[in-house]
Order: sequence, then structure tokens, then C-alpha cells
Amino acid sequence: MYFVNGLKMMYEQFITKISSIDFNSMITKYADMLSDFINNYLSGVDNLRMIATILMIIATIMFLFLVIIVFVKSFFSSLKSNKTSSSEDDIFDEEDAKELDRIIEDQEKEVELEKELQKELEMAQAGRERSQKKERKIKDNEEKKKKEKEKEEQKEDIVRQQKNRSREIDLDWKKGNQQSQQNDDVITLNPENLSYHQTNLGLNELTGLIIDMIARGVDDLKIAQTIMYRNHYASSEEDVLQLVEAIKEFVSICRNGYFEDLKNQKDIPSEEQALYHLSEGDPSLALFMLEKLMDSNIDMAGTASSETKKEALYGEISTHALVFGNLAAINDIHLATGSFELAIELEPHNISAWSRLADMYAKAETSNKAIWAYQKILDMADEEINPREVANAQKNLSQHLYAQGNSLQAAKLYNNSKQYYDSLGINRRLDKQELEIISIIENNHRDEISFTIQKLLGREAGTGFSFD
Repeated sequence: MYFVNGLKMMYEQFITKISSIDFNSMITKYADMLSDFINNYLSGVDNLRMIATILMIIATIMFLFLVIIVFVKSFFSSLKSNKTSSSEDDIFDEEDAKELDRIIEDQEKEVELEKELQKELEMAQAGRERSQKKERKIKDNEEKKKKEKEKEEQKEDIVRQQKNRSREIDLDWKKGNQQSQQNDDVITLNPENLSYHQTNLGLNELTGLIIDMIARGVDDLKIAQTIMYRNHYASSEEDVLQLVEAIKEFVSICRNGYFEDLKNQKDIPSEEQALYHLSEGDPSLALFMLEKLMDSNIDMAGTASSETKKEALYGEISTHALVFGNLAAINDIHLATGSFELAIELEPHNISAWSRLADMYAKAETSNKAIWAYQKILDMADEEINPREVANAQKNLSQHLYAQGNSLQAAKLYNNSKQYYDSLGINRRLDKQELEIISIIENNHRDEISFTIQKLLGREAGTGFSFD
């Protein structure tokens, strides 16, 4: 601050002194003196030569000075341009380096994604190889059973021949041998024919086991796991889960008296008869009763006093149609398809009905309709509310995408569905103890069917009913 004030004072003093000088008189005086000097000096020839020389020297000096100025100016200009270019380089390095890093990072992510997709593809390939291996195993088992059947037929022929010759066979189980009354005629029994062999059963042959396990209070997932194992995984997870739920729902309909108002109609079978035939793999009586129940509810909906009651009846009919379709799917996919279409018509957002309709389209080999229905499920369904239907759609769509050559997307959908089914544990192999329990249940099933049905219906044990 003091330094600035001092400069101001010096500037004011300098201005004051300059303003007091008479520049005009001074300039005139010195101009006259210079003119007299030049006139006196130029009067001689030698002086002229000297002046010319001096002027040439001055011109040369000025030329050199000008060259120096130009050189200095160009030097500073180059420095300035270098500085500008360096600053521009710095700006490029700072901004573009970040962009370059982002590009490199994106490329690394793409590489990682490609690795993950490749891994998923390898897993899908491994799953396909396992399924092919399983199919080969099934074919081998079928061939083995065929050979065993041929052996049994040969043995039956031998037995018939023995009977024709009136030869009696004595089974001595204590000694473990088989003798005829004549010592020269001995027939040996193969021990393998006396042991229990697990066969590949269709879903229509496993309905009795489902009913028995429901009566024993086994949870749905454990029943489905058992059926998958006994079915040798020939049916899909959704087929098995929906069948278990349908049989359980039909039992609930029977217990809750939905068929009471129908019993005065002609030819309506009893709940016991329907369940017995269902346990034998014949759902016809159950389907007949459900059809009559749905017809009755449709008539009631037509005369309903309010829209709320009508909507409630339509929802109930849709639920019964879903049960009807899942039971019909055991033997008739076309009848099941019509039932699922009815369920959707009455309740358009019935995701379970959409899932089963897509499955029926796939089984009927109408692939375009099946793909459309599966895609419809993925568009409509909430994965948290309907995870099973979503997993089923993903699994079936992955097969279509793989056939179309879209292996990466197919692998992604397949792995998503596989993770869900693995979390359920539905494809887990049964242990030895569980197999023994299932064997006991199957062996005693027919002897205890009457008691089992009465237990399911909540009625007293020993109540008689006709299976006709």
C-alpha cells in the first residue's frame, strides 16, 4: 500500500516538472542549432563523405536491428505456439485418457460377458449331453426290458410244455431249490426274476401313488420329487407339479361339498368312485363331475344378481377348468387344451392356465402357438409371484432359441430355469430309505385304497362303497 502511494507521488512530481517546461521554445532553439551545424558541416566534401558513410552504417545497424527484431518475434511466436500446442496436448491427455479408459473398461466387460455366455453355453451343452445320456439309458432299459420279456415268454413256453407233459414242480423255499417229482426233470429259477425292479411309469400309472401320499400328509414338493423319480424324469417339472396340485384340488372340492347339489342329477358318480378310478389312472369320472360342476356355475353366473358375484363365479369356474385340464392332460391333451382356453377366457390373467396351455400347444407340436404363449407368460407374469410359470416358459423357450441357433440367449434362459428348479430340489435323487418307503407304499396301495380314500374325504374308516 505504501509502495503504491509513493509511486503516485513520484508520478505527480514528474508531471508538475514537465508541465513547467516550455517545450516549444526548446525545440525551436535546438532545431536552429542543429540546422546551423548541418549547414556548416555540409559545406565541405569530406564532411559529405563522412556523413554518407555514417548514414550507411546507421542503415546497416537498423537493418540488423530489424533482422534481430524479426528473429526475436518469430522465436517468441514459436514459443507461444509450442506452449499452446503443449497445453492442447495436456487437454487431450486429460480428457481423452478418461475416454480411452472407459473404452478399455467396456471392452473388458464385453470380454467377461462373452466368457460368461460361453460358460453358460458349455453348461447348456453339458445339460444336453446329460439328457442325451439319459435318453440312451432309457432306450437301454427298454431294450433290457424287452429282452427280459422275451426270456419270460420263453420260460412261460417251457412251463406250458411242462404242464402239457403233466410234470409237477415243487417249490422248496427252505432249501432254496426247485425240484420236480421226477429227478431227471429240473428247472432252475433265475434269482433276478424274484427281485424287485423299478420300472419307468407314466403319469397315469402314478396317480394312485400321488393320492396315497396326499392322504399321508406328504407335502406337494416331496410328492412331485417322488413322481419325477418314479417317472424317470420323462415328464417335465411343470407336468408333475400341476398334476399333484390338480389331484389335491379335486380332493379339496370333494371334501368341501361342491358336488352335493349335483348328486340328485342322473348318473352322477360318488366322490369315492371318482377317486378310485383316478387312482387307477382313469380320470373320466372326475372329469365328468367337474364338467357338471362348471356347467352349474355357468348357469348361476348367467342369472347372477350383481357383477361382483358373476366375477367371483367366473373365477371359480376358471379354477375348476384348470383342475379339469390338468387331469385331462393325463390321457387327452386336446381335451386339456380346450379346458385351459376356457380358463383363460373366463380369467385372462390366469398365469397357471397360460402356462399349461403353452405346454399343451408344445405337446401337440403347434410350435408357433407354444412360443407365442410362452412369450405371453414372460410378458404378463411377475417373476416373484409366478416364479414356477416363468421358469417353465424360460426352459421351453430356450429349446426353441437353441434350435434357431441363438445359443447365447438360449443358454441364459436355460440357466435361469435350472437355477429355479435346483432351488426347489425337485430333480434330487431319492436316498435308499426314501426308496424303501415308496416301495412299501406301492406294495400296499391296492390293499389300502378304500381306507385311503375315506381318509382323504374325512369320513369314518370302514365305510363301504362300490368301485363299479
